[in-house]
Amino acid sequence: MARVAVAAVILLSVLVGAQEAGPKQPPELRFDSPYAVGGSALTCSSPQTVRVPALAMERAKVKARLINLLRESLFDDAKGIVNIAREKEIRKLASKLKNFE
Repeated sequence: MARVAVAAVILLSVLVGAQEAGPKQPPELRFDSPYAVGGSALTCSSPQTVRVPALAMERAKVKARLINLLRESLFDDAKGIVNIAREKEIRKLASKLKNFE
């Protein structure tokens, strides 16, 4: 009986010690802290404009559409569904993306 009690106390102390042994963060790095962003509002003194070439923008749109179609196709393949129209659009977008490079 004494061995069981000692083992329980050791196990309990190990569990409590493991919970307290986590990495300690300063208050400004904790996201649940009211000062998570350093205590002041984030502002930009001078707004900046980023100009993207039209060709790069078009390529990014094609790439994003292709990624979405591939993700949907992957989920449908897992369910055993075949969508011929989607597969044709994937081939068309992939060839269009290849022509950009």
